[in-house]
Amino acid sequence: MALMLSLSFKIIYIVYQFGDVMESVENKSNEKLNRIISSVLYHVDVERREHGKITISENDNDLEGYLSDLLVEVNEDKQKRAYQFNRETTELYQSLNSFYQNQDLFNNQAAENLAKRLLEKEIDTDNRVGHLSKTGNGHVKKGSFLQFLYREGKIISYLGVKIEHQTFLDENDLKKRIGLAIANKVYKACKATFDIDGMPIEVHVFDTNKKPSVYWWKDFLELREIRGDSLNTKTASSEVIKYLNRIKKDYPSDYTILRNATISAFKQSGTMRFDDFITNTFQNYQPESPSLKAKLVKDLPKLRELPEKKKFDSSFNLVPSEVPYKRSSIRLSKEITINIDDGIDNLEDKIWSEMTSDGKKLVVIDSPEGYERFKPKDRD
Repeated sequence: MALMLSLSFKIIYIVYQFGDVMESVENKSNEKLNRIISSVLYHVDVERREHGKITISENDNDLEGYLSDLLVEVNEDKQKRAYQFNRETTELYQSLNSFYQNQDLFNNQAAENLAKRLLEKEIDTDNRVGHLSKTGNGHVKKGSFLQFLYREGKIISYLGVKIEHQTFLDENDLKKRIGLAIANKVYKACKATFDIDGMPIEVHVFDTNKKPSVYWWKDFLELREIRGDSLNTKTASSEVIKYLNRIKKDYPSDYTILRNATISAFKQSGTMRFDDFITNTFQNYQPESPSLKAKLVKDLPKLRELPEKKKFDSSFNLVPSEVPYKRSSIRLSKEITINIDDGIDNLEDKIWSEMTSDGKKLVVIDSPEGYERFKPKDRD
């Protein structure tokens, strides 16, 4: 049974499957709480058109541990996108200035103003597109808005997280309840970092949905993208291919497979989550050359750092037409060169190499069309 935390305005309901899980969470949380300057929690209910502050008592250690673990989880999320403020007069920007001056979020009116603004924008979104949801009864999910002010070394940051409530079955009375998931959380988040003078500078947005919710970053937060999807697609695909070019000489067959897989991944429609792409394409790859396995393991951290070092977002919508690779030419002999379209699905089933019993090295192409153009030759 999934571990869940159920919240209402007056009741905090904790469900744990094993007692030692609770002890483990508390121990980890106590270590992490030292970094939190202040926090505040609001319940946001679109259906009832209301928001309310949740008062956390000294005895609510489980909730405090939950909030602290959530802060760490979101802060370490690699799927993020950089944004900038539309202007210095937005409510978010002004609120951040207030938070730096008055670092008690629970008693800072600006924190409640943001929760109220979130509710308003969610209501607007539901009125506009709610009928398009699968049930037709609303698009925006009920949830909680958690706000943190915390310190990382000498740097102070703000994190605002809208985490969706989920339905679960209580093992005690077998009744459905709605609450916060301890595992498999669904959330949207905004992290803003302050400079040494207390001015908000860097802003990153996180979203567990495949496609970031526009109402969250554009309507509610009033941000604008720093890098468009076209630039992200072109830069990210180019940087991965540059890495692969360095293994081309020593691992030619693996290079061909990985290059084709990379271009295929970037020529798809949908969202690119770069860290997942590295896991699926490189970490899970079983090389043709055994020595490449150790090299890939060593190079994985460098590949995961590419978004930060080469200035592209780790999560963006793909624009296949911006992938700057169309076709590869491979010289098979002095007389013969073949052209291969980049990003072919199941390439290994369409062209491969073989060695005959007498030592001849062959390139074999599955081609009913080409077969008719050449004289058949019997093979022993």
